[in-house]
Amino acid sequence: MTELRTDVEQQKREQPLPLVVEILPGQAGEGLLAVFEPGSYEGKPLHDLCHQMLARRDWSIEERQILEDIQRQLQGGKLLAKGRDTQAPALEYARLEQSEEGETYFYVPVRAIKPQEGGI
Repeated sequence: MTELRTDVEQQKREQPLPLVVEILPGQAGEGLLAVFEPGSYEGKPLHDLCHQMLARRDWSIEERQILEDIQRQLQGGKLLAKGRDTQAPALEYARLEQSEEGETYFYVPVRAIKPQEGGI
């Protein structure tokens, strides 16, 4: 059964699917979402896609507040995905997910983490 599931997942990974990247500030539960169409993200480092997202100016008021939180975290902090730096291609961090409508896509959660302050 594991082989079948692996084969199905491999087939899905070979299909052109959209990539959804979510940047979350610190330990927040909500972040900024961006959808990258198939072909627009292949071979690009996740870091570049994140900075492309952060450079956008068309955010709603609520999203701007999240963007400000992310920018605060990035002052002295960094972007992490799966506990690692984001220099590798985006698909290395992606997992397959399915919407309620049954559409399959790649999803990558990225944390903007600032080191803990304090201590001696």
